[in-house]
Amino acid sequence: MFAGLLYCADCGSKLHFATCKNFDGRQDHYRCAKYKSNRGKCSAHYIREDVLRTMVLSRIHAVTTLLFDDVCAFRELLRKQRFEEAEKSMKQKKLTLAQSQKRIADLDKIFKCIYEDDIAGSISHDRFLKLSAEYEAEQTDLQTKVARLQAEIENHEQDKINFEQFSALVRKYVGITELTPTIVNDFIKKIIVHAPKKVNGQRTQRVQIFFNFIGEVDLPENTASEPTDKNSKTA
Repeated sequence: MFAGLLYCADCGSKLHFATCKNFDGRQDHYRCAKYKSNRGKCSAHYIREDVLRTMVLSRIHAVTTLLFDDVCAFRELLRKQRFEEAEKSMKQKKLTLAQSQKRIADLDKIFKCIYEDDIAGSISHDRFLKLSAEYEAEQTDLQTKVARLQAEIENHEQDKINFEQFSALVRKYVGITELTPTIVNDFIKKIIVHAPKKVNGQRTQRVQIFFNFIGEVDLPENTASEPTDKNSKTA
C-alpha cells in the first residue's frame, strides 16, 4: 500500500515492508532499512500498516473536508503556512533578479566600450585584458544567480497552480471510505516516520504526511495523535 513512500526521519532511508506469517494482518509493518535488529546504522522506526492506513485515511478526510467546507479558508490556511513568508521573499528575489539582469546588460555595454578603447589605443591592451577578465567573471556569476532566481520564482508560481490541481484531485475522490494503492499514490507524496517515544507510559510516534501538490498541512484542529493499540498511540 505504501511502498516507496515511507522515509526514516533520522537517516533518510526508506522503510521496508515486513509481514508476519504467524499472525494476522495487524502485525504487518514497515521498518527502517538500516535498522537490522539493532545491528544496523539506525534505530527502530517501526509502524504497523493498519495504523498507518487508518492515519492516512483520517488525514485525507480531514484535509478534503476542510477544503469542501470552505475552499477560501483552506486556501488561506495554505497561504499562511506555505506562501506568506515566501511571498515576502519572492518580492526581494524578483527585485534582485531585475537588478542582476540590468547589470548583465550594462556589462555588455561596458565590454563593448573598453574593446573600442583598446582598438583606438585609449587604454593599454594589458589593461583591456584585465578589465575584460573581471567583467566576464562578474557576468558569469550574475548569469548563474539569475538562473537560480528564475527557477525559485517559477517554483513559487507553480505552487499556486498546484492548489487548483489538488482541488481537482479532491473532487475526483469525494466520499472515499477506504484506501487503495492508486488513491494513496494520487494523494501522498511521501511520509516521514519518526522514532517512537514513551510519553506517560504510552508509545507515541510522530508521522509527517506530505500531500502531492500542497505538501504538509498543519490542520487547525488537534490531530496530534492517533491510537495504535490499547497501550500506544501515534502522532
